[in-house]
Amino acid sequence: MPSSKKGSINRRRFLKGAAAGAAALVGPAVGPGVPLAETAPAAQAAQARAVTPLPGPGLVAAETSPPAPRADVYTTDRPGSDFMLDVLKSLGFEYAAANPGSTFRALHESIINYGGNKAPELLTCCHEESSAAMAHGYAKIEGKPMMIMAHGTVGLQHASMAIYNAYADRVPVYIVLGNIADGMWRRSDVEWTHAVQDPAAMVRDYTKWDDSPISLRQFAESAVRAYKIATTPPMGPVVITADGILQEEPVSEEDRRRLHVPKLSQTTPPAGDAAAVADIV
Repeated sequence: MPSSKKGSINRRRFLKGAAAGAAALVGPAVGPGVPLAETAPAAQAAQARAVTPLPGPGLVAAETSPPAPRADVYTTDRPGSDFMLDVLKSLGFEYAAANPGSTFRALHESIINYGGNKAPELLTCCHEESSAAMAHGYAKIEGKPMMIMAHGTVGLQHASMAIYNAYADRVPVYIVLGNIADGMWRRSDVEWTHAVQDPAAMVRDYTKWDDSPISLRQFAESAVRAYKIATTPPMGPVVITADGILQEEPVSEEDRRRLHVPKLSQTTPPAGDAAAVADIV
């Protein structure tokens, strides 16, 4: 069937016109008889002057001046995190893997300075899932839990897949979760969005036990109990929340004398009397 001539356009003429239009958009206008090589440097120099302004004093100062010192410096001699570390040391952890976060900064500092970065030794990780996966593999090889630390909601979510893997494999992983329950202590909008009322809720369905202590005495009891539960078959991950207030508030000498580290008593599986078996045989 013959095509209609109405409204039609020659295909070659269309492509030729489109190419000419594109060339006009990307290239400078060159008069007849003027070599392109003579006009290109001048056009490039004019374009550079038009789009690259010199940096102003504010930009120069921002790039060359030293950063302003932080004003929110917080120091104390006997923070609660030192006692927390005494409790954790009693459980025999060799390592503590963590992607550093502000909600457990006091415990981090206690591990390095108060504890001498030994038993546990801090292992800095780039992601919480790596921390939990390392603890999973460590427990499979050594036959005992390894400690990890996670920062608030985001840290626990990052670790959640590796925590689930340990749960499915019935492997004990000891998770210390940083949180700031009291809104008056949250230092920035980041800590507001990363803190919750029930921090372990998101992994409760695939952990064996969790607790959120509100005192140092309760932390000591719960920390030891968590270890015992994690290592009692069927084994599995446990979560202990270390609140920021408990970590950072100083502990007086009088209060420190009242605190004690509970003794860990492992669960002993039932066993038959060897003598009775010999009598039967």
